[in-house]
Amino acid sequence: MWEGRLHRIGASAGITLIDESNNQASEVMSQADIACYASKNNGRGVVTVYEPQQERVHSTRSMMSLDEQWHMIKDNHLMMIARSVASPRIPESCNFWLISLRLWTSQGEVQEEHAFRSGLAEPELLHALDRRIFNEFFRASAALASSKGMGVALPLSEAGLASLTLVDELLELLENSTLPGRLLHLVIAVDVVRNPDGNVQQGLQKLRQAGCRVVLSRVGRDMNIFNHLSANMADYLLLDAEVVTNVHGNLMDEMMVTIIQGHAQRLGMKTIAGPSNQPMMMDTLSGIGIDFIYGDTIAEPQPLELLLNSSYFAIN
Repeated sequence: MWEGRLHRIGASAGITLIDESNNQASEVMSQADIACYASKNNGRGVVTVYEPQQERVHSTRSMMSLDEQWHMIKDNHLMMIARSVASPRIPESCNFWLISLRLWTSQGEVQEEHAFRSGLAEPELLHALDRRIFNEFFRASAALASSKGMGVALPLSEAGLASLTLVDELLELLENSTLPGRLLHLVIAVDVVRNPDGNVQQGLQKLRQAGCRVVLSRVGRDMNIFNHLSANMADYLLLDAEVVTNVHGNLMDEMMVTIIQGHAQRLGMKTIAGPSNQPMMMDTLSGIGIDFIYGDTIAEPQPLELLLNSSYFAIN
């Protein structure tokens, strides 16, 4: 409570008991970090008390072998999950579908995309994942998406964007398909604008010349990023979930989102925020002027294959 107003703080916390078995500072911090990691896996606003089995789970995830990573990318089942992106003022009108991935380990366990990507250190792995995504999409989904007029936003890694060979392969897939370039949106982490590699800017230019829409993601509290952005560099800014989750109850987050919205308008870019899972959050984002949102208040996520085979058309 501050100045008569309740402010909700979204955070993840890990707690451990200090006793004779862990009275070294390094051990205490390690246990608290592992408990905090477990909290983050279970969502924001979670407090977890350290238990020994958490360490085993954390160790297993951190030690995924290179062979297993290659198997998951090249051989194992991969599912594309679609989330509707729509104006908070007209939530029933879908602008395009934001795609995330679910991957399967060789033991049949499901792993979400962000967790899997965080363990990929080699550019070759990121290139291979990008190729798998694009090849599967154009093989199984592009024609249906085109016939229904559905825009689709696929992830593209910074390493993939820096590879002119991979960008050319993507553009060849697009050229040989019936999908108009304007329906293909590419989601790229905003840190790419700081990359001095000339291939990155050349790759962005090629994609935009082909008509593709560029979505710069993970736009959060680092306001310095706007010193590297210029008009027409991208079409959309996708806000980091960290600054959105408590925007309806946290004045600082509301101010941060308002500042980002102002920068986006100055640059001629549209903003996307989510996941919005409460009507109050949607109302707050709408009031700030956010252009598009995604989340359960818009539509529940569903497999892209199911969506394409059940939807009649899209408003684009």
